[in-house]
Amino acid sequence: MTSTPYKLYYWPIPGRAEAARIALSLANLEWEDVEIDGSRFAAMKAEGSLPWGMVPLLRTPYGDLAESLAILRYLGHQCNLLPSDAFMAAKVDEFLDGIGPYFSILDGTFGIEDVEERTAAREALFLPNGKGTKGLEMLEKKIQESPTPWVAGTDNMSIADLMVFTYAFGLFSGNFDGVHASVLANYPVLLSYHDTVANEPRISDHYAELPEGSLRWTYQPGAFPV
Repeated sequence: MTSTPYKLYYWPIPGRAEAARIALSLANLEWEDVEIDGSRFAAMKAEGSLPWGMVPLLRTPYGDLAESLAILRYLGHQCNLLPSDAFMAAKVDEFLDGIGPYFSILDGTFGIEDVEERTAAREALFLPNGKGTKGLEMLEKKIQESPTPWVAGTDNMSIADLMVFTYAFGLFSGNFDGVHASVLANYPVLLSYHDTVANEPRISDHYAELPEGSLRWTYQPGAFPV
């Protein structure tokens, strides 16, 4: 067991660990957000402490957990963001597994070293037939189909909402060359959903105080005009 019961290892960006960070905070667990860099990541891989060779990694009192969705599902139990009904819990899992590929929008662009080339490649993703456009259209469609304000059709916010909220709007923080927040003006349903989640009391409290220049501005109420 570590000195702090829970430690979450990830890069110093929201990314694939942000939903877990929220869940850890909402569960009122004692935890440490361990920001890693390239050398720390390489050392962790070399020592074999990353079960699948990737981060995020969550160290718990019971052992280590890897893979962002596995971590989120585990923490969902801790912060009561999983439906008690077995079918609705499965619908949350269905959403998490189904929407995952649509959040790999920027894959293939991180290895482009030339800034202008990388920027152009990412801007192309959001053209009418681009991968980014298709992903946002799919997400907008799923939100419209939900009978409740929450993406997986649950009565209350679930871990599926944490995932969608952090992944989708984290893209538009300004951290990624060529990904412009103005794109979201084409998705009114998605913007309305942002308003719903950002104003959920636990979420608005979580992001109430951010340091100047924080990439997490996208998670605050009013971040994007509705």
